[in-house]
Amino acid sequence: MKVALLGSTGLVGKNVLKLLARLPQVVSVYCPVRTVPELKDYGILEGASKIQFEPVDFEQVNGAARDTLYAGFLGCDAVACCLGTTKKLAGSKAAQERIDLRLPLSLSAIAKKAGVKNFLCVSAQGADSHSPFFYNRLKGMLEEGLDMMGFETLTLVRPSLLLGKHKDKRFGEDLLQKTIGVHPEWLPSFVRPVHAETVAAHLVTSILKPPTDHVCATDGKMGKRIIYNRVLAKTKVDDLF
Repeated sequence: MKVALLGSTGLVGKNVLKLLARLPQVVSVYCPVRTVPELKDYGILEGASKIQFEPVDFEQVNGAARDTLYAGFLGCDAVACCLGTTKKLAGSKAAQERIDLRLPLSLSAIAKKAGVKNFLCVSAQGADSHSPFFYNRLKGMLEEGLDMMGFETLTLVRPSLLLGKHKDKRFGEDLLQKTIGVHPEWLPSFVRPVHAETVAAHLVTSILKPPTDHVCATDGKMGKRIIYNRVLAKTKVDDLF
């Protein structure tokens, strides 16, 4: 099995890569990145040889970088997208929209053209294209765009606050982690913070077993699965493998 991973240097992406690297079913992991990272930063001791980082200028995703990405996606059984940022880090709403919406849709279109059948994406709880909240609106539009791509299967994971150590400083999230993250069980499951490794585990599980025959309860579409936060909050990672 060959897998492509988008956002492999982020919090969820790193956890996905660790899992994929050690799975014997996975023979190759293609990771387009802005800058090639050091594998030692991932703590991967097993399966490092199957990971292929490729530097890509994502500003040229619809131009010069398109052929590079197309070649990387060829032969992939699945593409998992863990791209995402915040308005503060991006610098503006327009910049965040480019990263959280336009880039994933451009990449998914290239993957579709390359023959990829299974697409997976980290979305967000409350994703809704009509939401009054900008972030949730972006994620809702992303989900609708991916729906229209026509992949054989589509897995969407909708976490609430992610627990884990981001590579960048996020004061608001750090504060929430230190407060409600200590006793997340005190909160209802649909809003309870979840660990990034739990989100990663569900993604990898759906890579290994795509929801081919699953019917989405939300819209009745075959081959589509939405994994809600209430499921993530009750998940024990060891039970998935």
